Amino acid sequence: MKNTRSNIMAATRKLIVEKGYSDMTTKDVAKEAQVNEVTLFRQFGSKKELLLTTLKEAEWIPSVNKEIYDQFQWDLTSDLHLMMEAYLTQVTPEIVRFSLGLRAQEIYQETMPYIEKIPTAFIQTLEDYLIRMKSKKQVKIHDPKKSAEIIFSSMIGFAFLHAYSSSDQYEKEVEIFISDAIDQFINGLI
Repeated sequence: MKNTRSNIMAATRKLIVEKGYSDMTTKDVAKEAQVNEVTLFRQFGSKKELLLTTLKEAEWIPSVNKEIYDQFQWDLTSDLHLMMEAYLTQVTPEIVRFSLGLRAQEIYQETMPYIEKIPTAFIQTLEDYLIRMKSKKQVKIHDPKKSAEIIFSSMIGFAFLHAYSSSDQYEKEVEIFISDAIDQFINGLI
């Protein structure tokens, strides 16, 4: 039963990436999950409930690991590298395409809280870090929140720009981006 449920949710994720929510049908999901469409409705009730359950039970939604704070060296270059790498390792082209697929008008209000979790968590981590660095007199910034938003915006911009890149291409570009972005931020922050 749990395996069937997992297969259905995996099929849902895959089809949202490929087609988006509006163009995905329950028939498509059932076929992809290799189950009868009746099984899908028995487990989830509706297409919308299937999506919301997939989001609620998601272990794959990017998040900030609280242990990241233990890894900080309180060196701007290495810590920004750590945070950017953590974000861009999780927010792959597939995750970006999935989030784009969730922006259908008929489900937008319900999916928005899940979509907003990612930027909120990463921005808060960056802001907390910059506040601490400012108190240590390691950075000269007036508004840690705005600085965190700028850094995060560059990361999300990069991720969305490469939403349709191959995995290999993305991995190559990530390291170059992180290095170049940190260099530009450091020159503006120190």
